[in-house]
Amino acid sequence: MGCGASAPAKPLVEAPRPVTSDAAPPPSSSVEQHAAITARIMNNDSVVPMSAALTRKILKAYALSTEAAAAAEAHCTQVVEAQIRGWQSFFVHAVGKGGPDDAASPQEFDGPTQQAFRTAGVDLDRLKGNGRAYWGEGGEIIKTRDRIIHGVAKACGHTPTEEQLGAAKYATLGYLVRLMFDFHRGQNVGAVVLKGKFDTEGRPLLLVRTQCMADAAEHGSFYRTALELGVVKHVCNLYAGHFPLEDWLEAEAKVCADMRDASSSALPSYFDERARKMTRKWRRMVDDADEWTEANKRNAMMLCASQIKDLLNPNGEPPKGGILIHCAGGMHRTGMIYGIIRRYVNDDPIDEIVADYKRHVDWKAEGAVGGYEELNVRFIKEFDLSLLDAQEIVFEEGMTQDEPISAAGGTRDEWRYA
Repeated sequence: MGCGASAPAKPLVEAPRPVTSDAAPPPSSSVEQHAAITARIMNNDSVVPMSAALTRKILKAYALSTEAAAAAEAHCTQVVEAQIRGWQSFFVHAVGKGGPDDAASPQEFDGPTQQAFRTAGVDLDRLKGNGRAYWGEGGEIIKTRDRIIHGVAKACGHTPTEEQLGAAKYATLGYLVRLMFDFHRGQNVGAVVLKGKFDTEGRPLLLVRTQCMADAAEHGSFYRTALELGVVKHVCNLYAGHFPLEDWLEAEAKVCADMRDASSSALPSYFDERARKMTRKWRRMVDDADEWTEANKRNAMMLCASQIKDLLNPNGEPPKGGILIHCAGGMHRTGMIYGIIRRYVNDDPIDEIVADYKRHVDWKAEGAVGGYEELNVRFIKEFDLSLLDAQEIVFEEGMTQDEPISAAGGTRDEWRYA
Protein backbone atom coordinates (compact mmCIF):
# COMPACT_ATOMS: atom_id res chain seq x y z
CA MET A 1 0.00 0.00 0.00
CA GLY A 2 2.88 2.33 -0.61
CA CYS A 3 4.04 2.60 2.98
CA GLY A 4 7.30 0.72 3.46
CA ALA A 5 8.39 -2.85 2.85
CA SER A 6 7.53 -5.71 5.17
CA ALA A 7 10.36 -7.27 7.17
CA PRO A 8 10.81 -9.24 10.37
CA ALA A 9 10.63 -7.00 13.41
CA LYS A 10 13.80 -6.47 15.40
CA PRO A 11 13.91 -5.40 19.04
CA LEU A 12 15.02 -1.87 19.75
CA VAL A 13 18.48 -2.33 21.25
CA GLU A 14 20.14 0.96 22.02
CA ALA A 15 22.80 2.12 24.44
CA PRO A 16 21.25 4.62 26.86
CA ARG A 17 21.71 8.21 25.76
CA PRO A 18 20.98 11.07 28.11
CA VAL A 19 18.34 13.54 26.94
CA THR A 20 19.57 16.99 27.76
CA SER A 21 17.08 19.50 29.11
CA ASP A 22 17.26 23.19 29.79
CA ALA A 23 14.06 22.98 31.81
CA ALA A 24 13.96 23.13 35.59
CA PRO A 25 13.19 19.85 37.38
CA PRO A 26 9.45 19.28 37.90
CA PRO A 27 7.93 20.54 41.16
CA SER A 28 7.63 17.91 43.84
CA SER A 29 3.95 18.28 44.70
CA SER A 30 0.63 18.99 43.05
CA VAL A 31 0.40 22.30 44.92
CA GLU A 32 3.80 23.33 43.59
CA GLN A 33 2.85 22.15 40.11
CA HIS A 34 -0.27 24.27 40.10
CA ALA A 35 1.68 27.25 41.41
CA ALA A 36 4.25 26.83 38.65
CA ILE A 37 1.54 26.56 35.98
CA THR A 38 -0.26 29.62 37.33
CA ALA A 39 2.98 31.60 37.24
CA ARG A 40 3.75 30.42 33.70
CA ILE A 41 0.32 31.42 32.43
CA MET A 42 0.00 34.74 34.27
CA ASN A 43 3.58 35.79 33.47
CA ASN A 44 3.32 34.91 29.79
CA ASP A 45 5.44 37.56 28.12
CA SER A 46 3.56 37.47 24.81
CA VAL A 47 0.28 38.89 26.15
CA VAL A 48 1.28 42.57 25.90
CA PRO A 49 2.81 42.51 22.39
CA MET A 50 0.07 40.16 21.20
CA SER A 51 -2.63 42.54 22.48
CA ALA A 52 -1.04 45.35 20.49
CA ALA A 53 -0.68 43.21 17.36
CA LEU A 54 -4.26 41.96 17.61
CA THR A 55 -5.57 45.50 18.05
CA ARG A 56 -3.88 46.57 14.83
CA LYS A 57 -5.30 43.52 13.09
CA ILE A 58 -8.85 44.36 14.22
CA LEU A 59 -8.52 48.02 13.28
CA LYS A 60 -7.32 46.91 9.86
CA ALA A 61 -10.33 44.59 9.55
CA TYR A 62 -12.59 47.52 10.40
CA ALA A 63 -11.05 49.47 7.50
CA LEU A 64 -10.43 52.61 9.52
CA SER A 65 -8.42 55.37 7.93
CA THR A 66 -4.75 55.49 8.86
CA GLU A 67 -5.35 58.59 10.95
CA ALA A 68 -8.38 57.17 12.78
CA ALA A 69 -6.62 53.87 13.49
CA ALA A 70 -3.56 55.66 14.86
CA ALA A 71 -5.72 57.84 17.11
CA ALA A 72 -7.66 54.87 18.49
CA GLU A 73 -4.86 52.32 18.78
CA ALA A 74 -3.61 53.02 22.31
CA HIS A 75 -7.07 53.00 23.90
CA CYS A 76 -8.20 49.98 21.90
CA THR A 77 -5.06 48.09 22.90
CA GLN A 78 -5.96 48.64 26.56
CA VAL A 79 -9.43 47.23 25.87
CA VAL A 80 -7.99 44.15 24.17
CA GLU A 81 -5.38 43.51 26.85
CA ALA A 82 -7.96 43.82 29.63
CA GLN A 83 -10.13 41.16 27.99
CA ILE A 84 -7.17 38.85 27.42
CA ARG A 85 -6.09 39.28 31.05
CA GLY A 86 -9.58 38.31 32.19
CA TRP A 87 -9.52 35.24 30.00
CA GLN A 88 -6.04 34.46 31.29
CA SER A 89 -7.38 34.36 34.86
CA PHE A 90 -10.28 32.18 33.76
CA PHE A 91 -7.82 29.86 32.08
CA VAL A 92 -5.74 29.46 35.24
CA HIS A 93 -8.87 28.29 37.03
CA ALA A 94 -9.91 26.01 34.17
CA VAL A 95 -6.63 24.10 33.93
CA GLY A 96 -5.49 24.30 37.53
CA LYS A 97 -8.50 22.92 39.40
CA GLY A 98 -7.88 19.22 38.79
CA GLY A 99 -9.80 16.89 36.50
CA PRO A 100 -9.39 16.07 32.81
CA ASP A 101 -8.36 19.58 31.75
CA ASP A 102 -5.80 19.96 34.51
CA ALA A 103 -2.50 21.10 33.01
CA ALA A 104 -0.72 19.63 36.04
CA SER A 105 -2.12 16.14 35.47
CA PRO A 106 0.43 13.36 34.90
CA GLN A 107 2.46 13.71 31.71
CA GLU A 108 1.30 10.52 30.07
CA PHE A 109 -0.17 9.01 26.94
CA ASP A 110 -3.44 7.10 26.68
CA GLY A 111 -3.42 3.30 26.85
CA PRO A 112 -3.52 2.54 23.10
CA THR A 113 -0.73 5.05 22.45
CA GLN A 114 1.46 3.56 25.19
CA GLN A 115 0.89 0.11 23.70
CA ALA A 116 1.82 1.31 20.21
CA PHE A 117 5.03 2.89 21.46
CA ARG A 118 5.97 -0.25 23.39
CA THR A 119 5.24 -2.48 20.39
CA ALA A 120 7.67 -0.36 18.39
CA GLY A 121 10.31 -0.76 21.11
CA VAL A 122 10.12 2.81 22.44
CA ASP A 123 11.46 3.37 25.94
CA LEU A 124 8.71 5.43 27.60
CA ASP A 125 11.03 6.33 30.46
CA ARG A 126 12.88 8.47 27.94
CA LEU A 127 10.03 9.78 25.79
CA LYS A 128 7.85 12.08 27.89
CA GLY A 129 4.72 13.79 26.68
CA ASN A 130 0.95 13.87 27.05
CA GLY A 131 -2.18 13.04 25.13
CA ARG A 132 -4.21 15.93 26.53
CA ALA A 133 -6.63 17.61 24.14
CA TYR A 134 -8.22 20.87 25.29
CA TRP A 135 -11.28 22.36 23.63
CA GLY A 136 -12.15 24.88 26.32
CA GLU A 137 -14.98 25.42 28.75
CA GLY A 138 -18.38 26.95 28.23
CA GLY A 139 -17.46 28.64 24.97
CA GLU A 140 -15.30 31.06 26.92
CA ILE A 141 -12.86 31.57 24.05
CA ILE A 142 -15.75 32.62 21.78
CA LYS A 143 -17.17 34.91 24.45
CA THR A 144 -13.76 36.52 24.90
CA ARG A 145 -13.39 36.92 21.14
CA ASP A 146 -16.76 38.67 20.89
CA ARG A 147 -16.04 40.94 23.86
CA ILE A 148 -12.78 41.97 22.22
CA ILE A 149 -14.12 42.77 18.76
CA HIS A 150 -17.18 44.63 20.06
CA GLY A 151 -15.10 46.40 22.70
CA VAL A 152 -12.71 47.68 20.05
CA ALA A 153 -15.61 48.83 17.86
CA LYS A 154 -17.10 50.75 20.77
CA ALA A 155 -13.74 52.21 21.81
CA CYS A 156 -13.07 53.62 18.36
CA GLY A 157 -16.66 54.65 17.67
CA HIS A 158 -17.02 52.38 14.65
CA THR A 159 -19.99 50.30 13.51
CA PRO A 160 -18.47 47.40 11.58
CA THR A 161 -20.18 45.68 8.67
CA GLU A 162 -20.88 41.95 8.83
CA GLU A 163 -17.90 41.36 6.56
CA GLN A 164 -15.65 43.44 8.81
CA LEU A 165 -16.91 41.59 11.89
CA GLY A 166 -16.16 38.28 10.20
CA ALA A 167 -12.57 39.30 9.49
CA ALA A 168 -12.13 40.59 13.04
CA LYS A 169 -13.58 37.39 14.52
CA TYR A 170 -11.19 35.20 12.55
CA ALA A 171 -8.13 37.28 13.42
CA THR A 172 -9.05 37.40 17.11
CA LEU A 173 -9.76 33.69 17.32
CA GLY A 174 -6.34 32.97 15.83
CA TYR A 175 -4.50 34.88 18.54
CA LEU A 176 -6.63 33.39 21.32
CA VAL A 177 -6.08 29.86 20.03
CA ARG A 178 -2.34 30.45 20.03
CA LEU A 179 -2.48 31.71 23.61
CA MET A 180 -4.64 28.73 24.61
CA PHE A 181 -2.06 26.32 23.19
CA ASP A 182 0.71 28.18 25.01
CA PHE A 183 -1.17 28.35 28.31
CA HIS A 184 -2.33 24.75 28.43
CA ARG A 185 0.66 23.00 26.83
CA GLY A 186 -1.43 19.99 25.88
CA GLN A 187 0.25 17.95 23.13
CA ASN A 188 -2.62 15.72 22.00
CA VAL A 189 -0.18 12.89 21.27
CA GLY A 190 -1.47 9.63 19.84
CA ALA A 191 0.23 6.75 18.05
CA VAL A 192 -0.62 3.58 16.19
CA VAL A 193 1.52 0.83 14.68
CA LEU A 194 1.00 0.47 10.93
CA LYS A 195 0.43 -3.25 10.43
CA GLY A 196 2.96 -5.08 8.30
CA LYS A 197 5.14 -1.97 7.94
CA PHE A 198 8.66 -1.67 9.31
CA ASP A 199 11.40 0.93 9.40
CA THR A 200 14.87 0.48 7.94
CA GLU A 201 15.98 -1.35 11.10
CA GLY A 202 13.08 -3.78 11.09
CA ARG A 203 11.10 -2.06 13.84
CA PRO A 204 7.31 -1.69 13.57
CA LEU A 205 6.46 1.57 11.81
CA LEU A 206 4.60 4.16 13.87
CA LEU A 207 2.11 6.81 12.80
CA VAL A 208 2.21 9.54 15.46
CA ARG A 209 -0.23 12.43 15.79
CA THR A 210 0.10 15.64 17.81
CA GLN A 211 -1.06 19.22 17.80
CA CYS A 212 1.16 22.19 16.96
CA MET A 213 3.24 22.64 20.12
CA ALA A 214 4.66 25.77 21.69
CA ASP A 215 7.62 23.87 23.16
CA ALA A 216 8.56 21.78 20.11
CA ALA A 217 12.06 23.23 19.79
CA GLU A 218 12.90 23.07 23.51
CA HIS A 219 15.38 20.50 24.77
CA GLY A 220 13.52 17.67 26.48
CA SER A 221 10.27 18.34 24.60
CA PHE A 222 8.27 15.43 23.21
CA TYR A 223 8.89 16.61 19.65
CA ARG A 224 12.66 17.00 19.92
CA THR A 225 13.10 13.82 21.96
CA ALA A 226 11.03 11.74 19.51
CA LEU A 227 13.39 12.89 16.76
CA GLU A 228 16.55 12.39 18.84
CA LEU A 229 15.54 8.83 19.76
CA GLY A 230 14.65 7.99 16.16
CA VAL A 231 11.01 7.33 17.07
CA VAL A 232 10.07 9.79 14.31
CA LYS A 233 11.97 10.11 11.02
CA HIS A 234 9.40 12.08 9.01
CA VAL A 235 7.42 15.14 10.20
CA CYS A 236 4.39 16.34 8.24
CA ASN A 237 2.83 19.73 8.98
CA LEU A 238 -0.69 19.76 7.54
CA TYR A 239 -1.52 23.31 8.64
CA ALA A 240 -1.48 26.05 6.01
CA GLY A 241 -4.04 28.41 7.54
CA HIS A 242 -3.74 31.95 8.85
CA PHE A 243 -3.59 31.50 12.62
CA PRO A 244 -0.36 33.01 14.02
CA LEU A 245 1.56 29.76 14.50
CA GLU A 246 4.25 30.19 11.89
CA ASP A 247 7.11 30.87 14.28
CA TRP A 248 6.37 27.56 16.04
CA LEU A 249 6.22 25.76 12.70
CA GLU A 250 9.47 27.36 11.57
CA ALA A 251 11.09 26.31 14.86
CA GLU A 252 10.10 22.66 14.45
CA ALA A 253 11.28 22.67 10.83
CA LYS A 254 14.61 24.09 12.02
CA VAL A 255 15.00 21.26 14.55
CA CYS A 256 14.80 18.79 11.65
CA ALA A 257 17.16 20.85 9.49
CA ASP A 258 19.73 21.15 12.29
CA MET A 259 19.63 17.40 12.88
CA ARG A 260 20.11 16.73 9.17
CA ASP A 261 23.09 19.08 9.08
CA ALA A 262 24.63 17.50 12.19
CA SER A 263 24.31 13.97 10.81
CA SER A 264 24.94 14.80 7.14
CA SER A 265 21.86 12.77 6.24
CA ALA A 266 18.47 13.35 4.65
CA LEU A 267 16.64 12.56 7.89
CA PRO A 268 14.56 13.63 9.66
CA SER A 269 12.52 14.95 6.74
CA TYR A 270 10.01 17.78 7.12
CA PHE A 271 6.99 18.01 4.84
CA ASP A 272 5.28 21.39 5.02
CA GLU A 273 1.91 22.01 3.39
CA ARG A 274 2.67 25.75 3.59
CA ALA A 275 5.60 25.29 1.21
CA ARG A 276 3.32 24.25 -1.65
CA LYS A 277 2.39 26.97 -4.11
CA MET A 278 -1.13 25.58 -3.96
CA THR A 279 -2.56 24.27 -0.70
CA ARG A 280 -5.13 21.50 -0.37
CA LYS A 281 -8.02 23.00 1.59
CA TRP A 282 -10.23 19.93 1.40
CA ARG A 283 -11.67 20.10 4.90
CA ARG A 284 -13.69 23.25 4.22
CA MET A 285 -15.53 21.36 1.47
CA VAL A 286 -17.01 18.89 3.96
CA ASP A 287 -17.39 20.75 7.26
CA ASP A 288 -20.88 22.16 6.66
CA ALA A 289 -24.03 20.06 6.29
CA ASP A 290 -25.38 22.48 3.68
CA GLU A 291 -22.30 21.86 1.53
CA TRP A 292 -22.19 18.09 2.03
CA THR A 293 -22.90 17.19 -1.59
CA GLU A 294 -21.62 14.20 -3.51
CA ALA A 295 -19.58 16.52 -5.72
CA ASN A 296 -17.95 18.33 -2.79
CA LYS A 297 -17.34 15.08 -0.94
CA ARG A 298 -15.69 13.49 -3.97
CA ASN A 299 -13.56 16.59 -4.56
CA ALA A 300 -12.49 16.65 -0.91
CA MET A 301 -11.65 12.94 -0.98
CA MET A 302 -9.41 13.39 -4.00
CA LEU A 303 -7.52 16.29 -2.41
CA CYS A 304 -7.22 14.38 0.87
CA ALA A 305 -5.99 11.27 -0.96
CA SER A 306 -3.31 13.34 -2.67
CA GLN A 307 -2.15 14.59 0.72
CA ILE A 308 -2.18 11.15 2.34
CA LYS A 309 -0.12 9.69 -0.51
CA ASP A 310 2.50 12.39 0.15
CA LEU A 311 2.54 11.56 3.88
CA LEU A 312 2.87 7.81 3.39
CA ASN A 313 5.61 8.22 0.78
CA PRO A 314 7.94 10.96 2.05
CA ASN A 315 9.89 12.48 -0.84
CA GLY A 316 8.28 9.87 -3.09
CA GLU A 317 9.85 6.93 -1.24
CA PRO A 318 8.74 4.41 1.40
CA PRO A 319 9.18 5.86 4.90
CA LYS A 320 12.47 5.20 6.67
CA GLY A 321 10.85 5.37 10.11
CA GLY A 322 7.99 6.77 12.14
CA ILE A 323 5.76 9.47 10.65
CA LEU A 324 4.46 12.37 12.76
CA ILE A 325 1.50 14.39 11.49
CA HIS A 326 -0.18 17.47 12.92
CA CYS A 327 -2.37 20.38 11.90
CA ALA A 328 -3.06 23.18 14.39
CA GLY A 329 -4.96 21.55 17.26
CA GLY A 330 -4.35 17.99 16.08
CA MET A 331 -8.09 17.35 16.15
CA HIS A 332 -10.02 17.59 12.90
CA ARG A 333 -7.82 17.50 9.80
CA THR A 334 -5.27 15.35 11.64
CA GLY A 335 -8.03 13.18 13.09
CA MET A 336 -9.63 12.51 9.73
CA ILE A 337 -6.34 11.66 8.01
CA TYR A 338 -5.26 9.49 10.96
CA GLY A 339 -8.57 7.62 10.89
CA ILE A 340 -8.46 7.11 7.12
CA ILE A 341 -4.91 5.75 7.29
CA ARG A 342 -5.97 3.35 10.06
CA ARG A 343 -8.75 2.11 7.78
CA TYR A 344 -6.46 1.85 4.75
CA VAL A 345 -3.33 0.29 6.21
CA ASN A 346 -4.62 -1.53 9.30
CA ASP A 347 -8.28 -2.23 8.52
CA ASP A 348 -8.92 -1.28 12.15
CA PRO A 349 -12.48 -1.58 13.52
CA ILE A 350 -14.40 1.62 12.86
CA ASP A 351 -15.59 1.75 16.49
CA GLU A 352 -11.95 1.95 17.63
CA ILE A 353 -11.20 4.63 15.06
CA VAL A 354 -14.19 6.74 16.16
CA ALA A 355 -13.31 6.31 19.85
CA ASP A 356 -9.79 7.51 19.08
CA TYR A 357 -11.16 10.50 17.12
CA LYS A 358 -13.36 11.43 20.10
CA ARG A 359 -10.47 11.17 22.53
CA HIS A 360 -8.41 13.64 20.52
CA VAL A 361 -11.18 16.26 20.14
CA ASP A 362 -11.72 16.42 23.92
CA TRP A 363 -15.01 14.50 23.80
CA LYS A 364 -15.97 13.64 27.38
CA ALA A 365 -19.62 12.58 27.22
CA GLU A 366 -22.90 13.38 25.50
CA GLY A 367 -23.47 17.07 26.12
CA ALA A 368 -19.74 17.64 26.60
CA VAL A 369 -18.49 16.75 23.14
CA GLY A 370 -15.53 19.15 22.86
CA GLY A 371 -14.59 19.67 19.22
CA TYR A 372 -16.48 16.63 17.93
CA GLU A 373 -17.87 17.05 14.40
CA GLU A 374 -20.15 14.33 13.06
CA LEU A 375 -19.22 15.20 9.48
CA ASN A 376 -15.58 14.42 10.28
CA VAL A 377 -16.61 10.92 11.32
CA ARG A 378 -18.77 10.49 8.22
CA PHE A 379 -15.83 11.50 6.05
CA ILE A 380 -13.61 8.88 7.71
CA LYS A 381 -16.26 6.18 7.29
CA GLU A 382 -17.21 7.03 3.70
CA PHE A 383 -13.74 7.80 2.34
CA ASP A 384 -13.03 5.93 -0.89
CA LEU A 385 -9.89 3.95 -0.06
CA SER A 386 -9.37 2.99 -3.70
CA LEU A 387 -8.11 6.55 -4.29
CA LEU A 388 -5.04 5.69 -2.21
CA ASP A 389 -4.20 2.77 -4.50
CA ALA A 390 -4.52 4.86 -7.66
CA GLN A 391 -1.30 5.64 -9.51
CA GLU A 392 -2.58 9.14 -10.18
CA ILE A 393 -5.39 11.28 -8.78
CA VAL A 394 -7.36 12.47 -11.81
CA PHE A 395 -9.61 15.41 -11.00
CA GLU A 396 -12.88 15.65 -12.86
CA GLU A 397 -13.92 18.73 -14.81
CA GLY A 398 -15.06 21.55 -12.56
CA MET A 399 -13.32 20.23 -9.46
CA THR A 400 -11.06 22.38 -7.33
CA GLN A 401 -7.58 20.89 -7.34
CA ASP A 402 -6.05 23.17 -4.74
CA GLU A 403 -6.07 26.74 -3.55
CA PRO A 404 -3.42 29.40 -4.17
CA ILE A 405 -1.66 30.81 -1.14
CA SER A 406 -2.66 34.46 -1.29
CA ALA A 407 0.16 36.97 -1.02
CA ALA A 408 -0.54 38.67 2.29
CA GLY A 409 1.39 41.78 1.41
CA GLY A 410 2.54 44.38 3.89
CA THR A 411 4.45 43.65 7.05
CA ARG A 412 4.04 40.67 9.33
CA ASP A 413 4.16 40.76 13.10
CA GLU A 414 6.59 38.75 15.21
CA TRP A 415 4.38 35.67 14.87
CA ARG A 416 4.61 35.99 11.05
CA TYR A 417 0.96 37.00 10.99
CA ALA A 418 0.09 39.50 8.28
